[in-house]
Amino acid sequence: MRAGRLVYISGVMPIDLSMLVVSTTKPNGKIAKALAERGIQIIPITEDEGNVERYVLSKRLVIERRTGGGFLKGIMEKTLFTSAIYMREHFQMPLLILEGKVNYEYSMMDPQAVRGALSSMMLLYGINIMATADADDTLELITMMARQEQIGIPEISLIPKRKAVSLDDMQRRLVEMLPGCGMVMARDLLQNFGSVTSIVNATKDELLSMKGVGARKADQIYRVLNGDYESVDTEKNLEDAIEEAPGLLFRNKVSLLARQLHVYDDESQRHVVDMAYLDHKRKHLILVELKRGVLTRAAYDQLCRYMDHAHQSEVLQSYLEKGFALRGLLATIEDGDLKLPRSDIDIKIVNRKRVIKVLGALRKQKRTR
Repeated sequence: MRAGRLVYISGVMPIDLSMLVVSTTKPNGKIAKALAERGIQIIPITEDEGNVERYVLSKRLVIERRTGGGFLKGIMEKTLFTSAIYMREHFQMPLLILEGKVNYEYSMMDPQAVRGALSSMMLLYGINIMATADADDTLELITMMARQEQIGIPEISLIPKRKAVSLDDMQRRLVEMLPGCGMVMARDLLQNFGSVTSIVNATKDELLSMKGVGARKADQIYRVLNGDYESVDTEKNLEDAIEEAPGLLFRNKVSLLARQLHVYDDESQRHVVDMAYLDHKRKHLILVELKRGVLTRAAYDQLCRYMDHAHQSEVLQSYLEKGFALRGLLATIEDGDLKLPRSDIDIKIVNRKRVIKVLGALRKQKRTR
């Protein structure tokens, strides 16, 4: 197993970059070496070596890097356009990174030809274009896109935020998030109770004693501050609940083999199986793909890929050699009507309330440790 490094990327939580895989036509180039130093696995692409600098982040996402000079050279030698056709035909999301300034003023290139080439990349060939300032900027962008494509994009809050200028401003902003509380009510609550903690610990009667707080508003504020958090926010929440209570998914007694198990396909692309379980009584090896939303054909295809390449995992292959039958299970907390062509894959709608109950119990266990 390769040693990974925990790296902060633009303020997000630390990510173990050893989980990422990038295939490139320039494995010995500056960008590839810097990616490898961060722990990212680099896989050489031999067919285009020495021609274009390309980075494959997934089956759908490819990035081509060109500096300003390389962009002009690509126009003159036509490689820019032949490469665009290749990327469009083989990938859903082709991206051209244009690094640094295009100094066509010091070349024989007509500025209109440069502008025409840029616009044709998007309008004619369907290539997305992003500009970076330098190689370091390109490195950060490729790292971020690899992380988001292969691990996922953190959910973005849609609540507008402004920068607080002082402690009292931060306290007011926090209280303003309570039901029916604007700036004036937040200020009055803080003046009356003296601190955010005192507001949180206030009884309904104490809240009702405030001018402008009626029974309904007092009840809403009290429930927000004192009610249990009942939500399944991420697939990890679902995984945690199922690991703690396998009965959410299975009727038979099972044992957890692994979470986030890596499986590689014939092209060395890494796939991550959410969970793998063993049913020793039936001799079933069960690969589980979890989703929070309604199940789609894409989720089914994803699980099919895991199952088709299970034999390439040493962990899974060892049980297949022992005679375990491979099964697949798609699970979610949302109802749907997805029909499955394969008889070795099942669907399970997990009871949301039971998941929330298990998550609550897990929180209590952590607090008492």
